Amino acid sequence: MKIRPVLALCAAFALVGIARAGAPEPKTCVTLAKTWEAAVEEAKALNVPIVVHSHGFYCGPCWGMHGAVMCNKKYIEFANENTVEVISLQRLDEGVEKKDKRAETYEAKVNGEKVQYLVEFPGMTVADMNALASSKAGSYNNTGKIPYTCLVDPWTETEITNWPGSTPVGTIQEAVVEAKKTLAKDHGKGVSRKDVKLLDGADKDAAAKTEKGEFSAALDAYTKLAGKSEKWNDALKDRLKAAKEKVVAAAQAALDKVAEAKDADPAKAKKDLAALVTRLKGTGLEEKAKAGLGT
Repeated sequence: MKIRPVLALCAAFALVGIARAGAPEPKTCVTLAKTWEAAVEEAKALNVPIVVHSHGFYCGPCWGMHGAVMCNKKYIEFANENTVEVISLQRLDEGVEKKDKRAETYEAKVNGEKVQYLVEFPGMTVADMNALASSKAGSYNNTGKIPYTCLVDPWTETEITNWPGSTPVGTIQEAVVEAKKTLAKDHGKGVSRKDVKLLDGADKDAAAKTEKGEFSAALDAYTKLAGKSEKWNDALKDRLKAAKEKVVAAAQAALDKVAEAKDADPAKAKKDLAALVTRLKGTGLEEKAKAGLGT
């Protein structure tokens, strides 16, 4: 029996629909810091407490907290304005090895590369999660019990308060609000997450240009933030300063590399140096490079 073209086309679309429906999709969840160091840096800039969730992969109450707090839409909105969120998850590798559905991943593209993120913890790879559990994030729970939630002062990295066991979302929110008041009193007003994202974007742009040896263009990525950065707090200004210094250090390394090759091939070194001079504007290394050319 022949299948009519229209029926065949419908069957094909149905198969595509089934394939798409079966593809893992990320849960709606709080945005998690990828590293402890990143969490501290961001929390200082925002001047907000860090919320550390200590969970276990094979802990029922922990998954209850995951759903009631971390995947709670109202808490997600609250966290976007008031916290930096961190997870310390035990026994994840066991779940991965046993192909537990809660260890399922979805595919995403980051800088053109395919990455596998955890469905239950969007934006986080298994490696990210394991590294966090082995970092200082995993040191706060010394009760031997899970779930365990605590607020951490990013400036001292000490606990502000903690809750062993399952904890209502409202209790955490109330404590965060009080912690923010104390942090503001001690360290002034934090910046907005929008400003942090602006610097994140500049970092990404500068890193790509630095990798290509375009050091002046890399610094320009930060120059664009000049007007806004004047109003930033010291924590974000310090991060901006360190980022610029990183570009200059890379430029210095490139200059040193050309100088080292001078004896082996003077003509090539001079040519490379001449090309480098045009890419050093703003680094403070232009005169040094020109001196090497004898100009």
